[in-house]
Amino acid sequence: MKTIEIDEELYHFIAGQTKHIGEDASSILRRLLKFNKPTSNKATPAPQTESNYSVIDELIKSERFTKERSTISRFLAVLGALYNYNPALFSIAATSLHGRKRQYLAKDEKSLETSGKNTNPREIIGTPYWVISNTNTARKILIIESIMSDMGISESMINQVIHAFSPSNN
Repeated sequence: MKTIEIDEELYHFIAGQTKHIGEDASSILRRLLKFNKPTSNKATPAPQTESNYSVIDELIKSERFTKERSTISRFLAVLGALYNYNPALFSIAATSLHGRKRQYLAKDEKSLETSGKNTNPREIIGTPYWVISNTNTARKILIIESIMSDMGISESMINQVIHAFSPSNN
């Protein structure tokens, strides 16, 4: 067994996911992250296939998304789809994502406002999260790429989403 340090918010999230009395943190995380039972000392994640990403794939191929001119609307839509794909993994990725001085995602507007000047927090509809929106498109793409990578989403799906933000697609 290894020991890790996590912040209070993440600890309470994990503890709140307990299904039965005595369930340990490893079991909760395995269930939330969809890890198979290890056959050796190393845990192996459940294989991800492109069909697992249907909520994300459907969004970026939808007419509503492709015709949307606003980068911020696309940004918010992708973040919402990532949350809907796997709320537990999104929560973990969102908690670990921040800049040197600035927090990018939070569960309340106030936290983002206090993490920097002119953050212009926007609610990610359908989720308990808010995100800063006054960043350039490149930073928005880095935020999405980081979250997707931390969620264990395949490189090919990450590239499809990034491609949806390229200037030729706007």
